[in-house]
Amino acid sequence: MYAKRFESLLTEQIGQTGLSSRAPDEMSLRFESLRGYGLLPSGRVKNVTPLSPSQMAATILATVTAKPGFAGLAGKTLSNLRPVGGAEASFAQCATLGNAVEALLQNPTALDSFLELRVSDSEIYTNAHGRGAIVYRSGDEIVTCHYVHQNALSLFHAGAEKDFDPRAVISSTVTETVFYAGLFRKIVNELAREATTRLAPPVIDPMDDDEETRKEERTKRLGILRNSTFLNLAVDTQVTWPPVETLVHFEGYRLILMPPTREHTTSVHIDLVGQGITSENSVSLINRLLSLMAWCDDNFAILQEGWSGNPVPAPVPKQNLGFATAYHWIFDRQLPSSREARKALALYREGRNAEQNYFISYAILSYYKIIELKFGDFEGQKVRDWIAVNYAALKTEQMLADRVADFERERGNEEPQKYLNKACRVAVAHSSINNPSDPDELPELRRLHVAAHILRALARRFISQELGISECPYDGS
Repeated sequence: MYAKRFESLLTEQIGQTGLSSRAPDEMSLRFESLRGYGLLPSGRVKNVTPLSPSQMAATILATVTAKPGFAGLAGKTLSNLRPVGGAEASFAQCATLGNAVEALLQNPTALDSFLELRVSDSEIYTNAHGRGAIVYRSGDEIVTCHYVHQNALSLFHAGAEKDFDPRAVISSTVTETVFYAGLFRKIVNELAREATTRLAPPVIDPMDDDEETRKEERTKRLGILRNSTFLNLAVDTQVTWPPVETLVHFEGYRLILMPPTREHTTSVHIDLVGQGITSENSVSLINRLLSLMAWCDDNFAILQEGWSGNPVPAPVPKQNLGFATAYHWIFDRQLPSSREARKALALYREGRNAEQNYFISYAILSYYKIIELKFGDFEGQKVRDWIAVNYAALKTEQMLADRVADFERERGNEEPQKYLNKACRVAVAHSSINNPSDPDELPELRRLHVAAHILRALARRFISQELGISECPYDGS
């Protein structure tokens, strides 16, 4: 089956999976994303090369993700999901979910036993997106085989499927797509029809030829390689930025700068594989570039979040800055009479704003200053004593377990109160020789973000318990 026919078939079968219809060009955008990841034929022959079973399997799985631009990443990630309990416990003894979908397209016995395929691209475990489940008949039994991210090594030994809990996830909400046997029978029947029908050979569309020429020119201009893997990061800035996609040579590396559009934000990109650089070192390098640009323009430049894995630089969508609303909004609070309490709330807001906007050094200082309110400028030991007592209490809170575990690794053998004071507060407030802090370096930024989470929890505890300020928005206090 050729790509165009497969695209039409999937559009017909999957286009009405919700209350609203999918956009007319959505499936075409998914196919382009899959081509970018090398999961479908590309170039001038993309529509005249028959698809293999593995390519069709990856394409089916790629329809799970909500945004078409992530189809390539979804197809690659979901195809590589591994069966809980190993291949012996898998559907048709397949090593991956992609292989299992291939079996449905090629093995009539497997398709006859199949009931449903459930797939999600949600974050199931920390930094591990995607899971799947195939439900099928085995004799008189109904069996479910689960598939998880390839990094979940503890789930691949024989017998792991017996006590596997599919509800043990980190997310409070998971989106899922369910495929039934009808889809796969439709594809199999179409493949059988094509095999017995003499079809006219397809021809290369002249528009495809022009499109590929443009892609080749861009690939050459930006130095994109066959094995390129790009890191794509958003930038919030008012420094002077190029008006079009621009290649910049900086410190021996090639960086690509993209301007903002109606749908995308300002962004910077680097080829991790082609440049032989790690994600960590890339972030530090980009921060150095932005620091120079901020100095030269005397304006701000904030490196934000992004992702890696694209074979070409991908524009970063603008953030959806939605906020919490309520159908019935109730607010009944009074301004605290204590000047100390009002100042604590002001500092907390500044710290939260700074943390949200990647000013992590200032967030550290703001949260720490809240705790200092009660003890004065020259009572550092009393501040540290308070932190020691209350950090012990934080360690018992289940909601903070992951944050505390990260903090424990960062502080090592140093006492938490001393670490937060010297390695965090003093390090960001002064040019300390013993505790240096460089805000351009990613390891340092990561370390401070971990500390900020703990300091924020301590600051909330201080405001609540020491200053007696309620967290309820409608208790009238």
